[in-house]
Amino acid sequence: MSDIPSVKICGLTNAADARNALRLGADTIGFIFYDKSPRYIKPEKAKLLIEDLRFSEKTVKKFLSVKRNVIVTGVFVNEDPLKLRKIIEYADIDIVQLSGNEPVEYIEKLGIDKKFIIKAVHVKTKGDADKIFLYKNAGVNVLIDAFANGGKFGGTGIRVSTDLLNGLNMNDIILAGGIDETNVESIVKSVKPYGLDLSSKIESFPGKKNIDKMILFFKNLRRAADEIA
Repeated sequence: MSDIPSVKICGLTNAADARNALRLGADTIGFIFYDKSPRYIKPEKAKLLIEDLRFSEKTVKKFLSVKRNVIVTGVFVNEDPLKLRKIIEYADIDIVQLSGNEPVEYIEKLGIDKKFIIKAVHVKTKGDADKIFLYKNAGVNVLIDAFANGGKFGGTGIRVSTDLLNGLNMNDIILAGGIDETNVESIVKSVKPYGLDLSSKIESFPGKKNIDKMILFFKNLRRAADEIA
């Protein structure tokens, strides 16, 4: 079998969905600490969920440079650096995802090893590719997501146009935006990203994952990997 893209299931708000995501094949689970998101989770609740999951899950996962039985990504949007660091220490977060308008200077001041940071870049035009290389050249992991109006920073279900990805080496880039069980095969075959980030398209409603959609997603993901092996 060829390498299967790593998978991040994001916007989790409850233990059942998190456990299902991990056992179906998610390499990392994401909790959103942006209080304007419909998938926001309080740090106190996230901490308890993470402790419970790490106590019970036995399979070791790998995502980016992290190996652990439960790898947790914390999603932040233009957060105060001090508050961000307090949350990741308090809840024992492995990876920090910055999904706002954070410049490289902000990342430098965080004082966090860049290999544990993902910067979301919202693309709308070919010119946005410059932002991708700006962060890559700074040593930060990059996630490409669709551009959304109205102050939204993700979880919109909007697809990234594949035309905007032409010429990009996606081997070390995570792709988000409108990915689900119906299109994962075509994405894996055509784009070949390092990772896939899913949230709204596999939900029954914001913050509640749909188990049937998740099962079918992972089934189709593995089938696509088999076909291109």
